[in-house]
Amino acid sequence: MATIGVDAEIILDGTGYFVKPGTFTMRQPRIRKATIRADGGEAYVDLGPGKREWSMVVLCINDLLKYDGTLTGTTGQQYRDALRTSYASNVGGTLNFTDPLNSTAVAVHFDSYHEVVLDLHTQIIAVATGGALAGSYEVGIVLVEA
Repeated sequence: MATIGVDAEIILDGTGYFVKPGTFTMRQPRIRKATIRADGGEAYVDLGPGKREWSMVVLCINDLLKYDGTLTGTTGQQYRDALRTSYASNVGGTLNFTDPLNSTAVAVHFDSYHEVVLDLHTQIIAVATGGALAGSYEVGIVLVEA
């Protein structure tokens, strides 16, 4: 089991991941509505904070190190595959996300997924020459509080 501050920065669906520096954000928009009244004034209704939304870029790269300097033992491809499985297998359901700022588990919907292949040429050559497919990716995800 992954532990924040030991071998992970976030935990999603039971798997620990590292986040690209400067990409972790949390938004919590207000639920509100502004309408124009018959007299031309504006009516504003504020129902308070809405659901939280986290977005980040997850590092799915080879040779990641834990906080103690040892290798995680997980390839970039394995990190990417675990994220992809969580995204594809939780249609209409929720999964657990551990917020790194307070280590609280939150039920979330996996709202968005996109990936960037860091070096497509190297990854294609490795497979073409009989090497193992162990790609490196940066995966952007968006999670919405359930």
